[in-house]
Order: sequence, then structure tokens, then C-alpha cells
Amino acid sequence: MTAKGLLNDIWGWTSPAGEEYALVGSTGGLAVVRVTDPTNPVFLGSLESQAPGDIGNLWGDVGVFENFAYYTSEIVGSEIDVVDLSVLDGLGPAPSPDTVLPAPTFRFSGGGYLSAHNIQVNEETGFAYVAGVRLEPGAANNACGLETPPRFNTLIYDLNTDPTDPDVAACLDDIGEHDFYPVVYDGPDARFQGREIVFVFDGRDRTLPVGERIGGFTEIWDATDKDNIEVLARFRVPGMVFSHAGWTTEEQDFLFINDELDELVAAGWAFSEFFAQPVDDPTNKPATGTFIVDVRQLDNPVFIERFEHDTVSLDHNFIVKDDKIYQANYTSGTRVLQIERDATGMVSLSEFAHMDTEPRLPKNILNLNQEDKFGTAFLGQWGVFPLFDSGTIVASDRNNGLIVMQLSDTPCKGMKCSR
Repeated sequence: MTAKGLLNDIWGWTSPAGEEYALVGSTGGLAVVRVTDPTNPVFLGSLESQAPGDIGNLWGDVGVFENFAYYTSEIVGSEIDVVDLSVLDGLGPAPSPDTVLPAPTFRFSGGGYLSAHNIQVNEETGFAYVAGVRLEPGAANNACGLETPPRFNTLIYDLNTDPTDPDVAACLDDIGEHDFYPVVYDGPDARFQGREIVFVFDGRDRTLPVGERIGGFTEIWDATDKDNIEVLARFRVPGMVFSHAGWTTEEQDFLFINDELDELVAAGWAFSEFFAQPVDDPTNKPATGTFIVDVRQLDNPVFIERFEHDTVSLDHNFIVKDDKIYQANYTSGTRVLQIERDATGMVSLSEFAHMDTEPRLPKNILNLNQEDKFGTAFLGQWGVFPLFDSGTIVASDRNNGLIVMQLSDTPCKGMKCSR
């Protein structure tokens, strides 16, 4: 149903006529699949990779503003792909898996962009936050004005100016290694109502030598004024190795953060020394975890707990919809967590549902394989998108393709769960 190759991240778009589309990244480029009828997905075609065979194709991310999709990759020297989605309703099924998407496409690289790890678009304000950006060297060649830019930087684009060739609104050096979650704030902190608040997941501690690092950083910005972005908070969550991605509750009072690599540290894998100091006594029982942070005061975040799943897999991207977290975990598929509140408003999590899209790999894979089969820990599901009004859920499984699901309140057992 999608283009050939391993999949990466996924997003969704609904046309003005109500047609629903999965936008699926892959090592072959960005693929588009109509999922209006979830039992009959229709592959429409995909973009061609800017450098076929380049290892940077393994990482891709997509965001949407109005009728345009924006796709980034780790291909060094690439540009950001832009697809005009307004023509999709008129397209029929692609005749082959190699079909190039017959939609107007554009590319831009303003601000000295060379590659990126992620893009998040605030669809309310029209600003795109691009994470993990490589910049052109030379102070005159990049928006940060740096002769020798560091490896990880942030570019913010104003998509309102020209959606196919936007202006650079800001460049921030050595921050934003991995991901963002931007919102127009309507949470409980009255000081920031109506402002553009950005939750920043800055990956690892990059200041200390390998083997001595102490964990990942998260920041909270007031980015309303792009010329004067204010850092409201910068913090480490206890036990966190790599601040990977996050999302708030619908009420914007609690923040959930996932750490793609803390389970490797707990299992004692040597590879994790690159990101954080290994534990002295590996548990060999590194339960998958989701971190909960109280952000009712944006400038005073308070760590609540690390919720532990019943799996031993690596957790990856996730999205909150209503009172549930929809999380893609590499070898254990989609995990749905229930967000619960007590009488005081305090949040906790419980497991609600799951769909194992890679049942060939056991959910305790970190214990069974250890490092002799390192790559298998990163197979399976990469991303999930549950935000369609219809209730259709789409997920990208690296080696199994596009997964189309719906959430049921009825417990499901056996093969019928995969239909």
C-alpha cells in the first residue's frame, strides 16, 4: 500500500471534502495513502528520495499546514519537500508501488538548512519548528550567523509568508536536537494564556564526554515573539537518558515525555554510553516507561512519575487524543494508555489497549537479544496518528508497512484483532 522501503514517521490530513489521508515517510520518500475507507486503503504514489540509497533516508518526518505537507530527512545536503495536497481528492490508485505522486511539489532550504531530524508544525499559527538541523558553514550562509555551526540546531519557518518558500522566523543554535510540541496555550497558567508555548525535547546531554553524560534535557519556551524567545524552564527528568518527544494532556496541565533509550541503559547495553552514563547494576528488566511532568506552572515543572508498561520494548513517537495516549513502540506495536485523574486533578496512567504489529518479535526483546542482535530492538512500529475525526488510526511499521486500525471498547483476542 505504500512505497517500497522501510517506513519512518507518519501524519494525517483531511481534505475540505472530508477525505482522510495517511502521509507516510519511507526510505523511498513520502508516500500518500487514502484511508477514508479504512478497510480499503488506496496508495496514490510517493515522492522520490532526493538521494536514493543514502542512509539519511532512514529518518523522515512530516508536518502539515493548511493544504501543504512538509517532509524532512537526514539526507545531508537535502531540502525540505513540500507537497500541495489540494489535488489528492482527484487522484485514483497508483498503478505500481514505484508511482511518483502526481501532485505539485516544491523544495526549499532557507536559513542554511542542510538536513533535519524532525519537523513539528503549529497548525494554528502557521510556524514550523524544525529540529536537529544541520546548517551550512560560514556566517553568511546560515540564519544563525555562525562560522562553524554545531551539529544540532533549530530553524523556525513562517509558513504564512509563502507556504512553498517560507521566511526564516528564527534560528537557534545548539538546541532542539530531537523534537518539539508547539501549542497556542490555553492551560491553567494564566500568565501565558493565548501565547505560543513550545515544549522542546533536546535529546541527550551533549556537554560531557561519552560515558559521563547524565541524561537528557527538556525545555519550555514562550515563542510568541520569534525575535525574543524566552526559555521558561530547562530541566532534567530523573532517570531520563534521552528527551525524545512529548505531548500534553488536552487541558495542557501535564506533560508526557518518552525516552527512546532509557531501557537500553537499564538493560546495560554498552551502546547507551554514547547518550548517558550506564547504570552500575543493570536490572535486565527495563520496563518500557512514559514520564509524567506537572506543568500547571510553566516555569516550574514538577516530575510526577515514570509509568511502567508491561513490555520491555523501546517506546517511540506518540500523540494524545482526548483522555488517551496513542504510542508507537518498536517491537510491541501501538500501546494505548488511559489518562486518569484523581479528586485533586493529579494525573496517572493505566494500560487500555494494544495492537502488536510485529508479533514475530517478543515484547521483552531487550532481555532476549541483548547486543548481538542490536538492530532488532528498533524494528516494528515507528509512528502513530490517531487524530482523524472518523476514529481511524494509522501507524507506520518499519518493516510491515502501513497499519490501519480503530479503537474498540470491547476486549479483543486472537486473529480477529488484526483484521
